[in-house]
Amino acid sequence: MISAGEGRYRVHLESYAIGKDRLVIITGGEEEHMGSATLIEGKGHLQTMIKKGHQDHVISEKMANMIYDKMGEDLLVVCGIHIDDASKEEIEMLVHNAQACVDIFLKEIK
Repeated sequence: MISAGEGRYRVHLESYAIGKDRLVIITGGEEEHMGSATLIEGKGHLQTMIKKGHQDHVISEKMANMIYDKMGEDLLVVCGIHIDDASKEEIEMLVHNAQACVDIFLKEIK
């Protein structure tokens, strides 16, 4: 498991190879959950399912594109990061920590 950030801003990334495909799970904050799932099959062919009332797709879509650009594998990114009443700055910090996890993952995988 890869982690970035501290306390309520900590984000985790787990990755699993499934045949020629990849599953990436990004969770964190105060309450881990499944807020979105983004499937990318070839550059530009992206599909996202969003749990009602959640905004996790912002991270799952961005990270799916970044990972696909580097690895070229079809992948599913599941994301669930939550902080109660998060401010814009807190959301930016969580996105930054998710990005840091992906950066570490991409360095380790290649």
